[in-house]
Amino acid sequence: MDTAALASTYVAFTQAETGQALQTAMLKQAVQADANLVALLQEGAQNLSQTSAPAAAPPGLGTAVDVSA
Repeated sequence: MDTAALASTYVAFTQAETGQALQTAMLKQAVQADANLVALLQEGAQNLSQTSAPAAAPPGLGTAVDVSA
């Protein structure tokens, strides 16, 4: 194998390694973004379930309606 072939092989290997490192970094960022989105949706669902529950009436008020009149 001559020097040019070795250099060409090394350059190709280095480019592939760099590309793979970039792909890994981008994939990690995408996973983190997905995890943040899931956390945001869970928090929103939890807040929605808390706010949509009816408030408890104070003692002695609103628990019975007299319809005999």
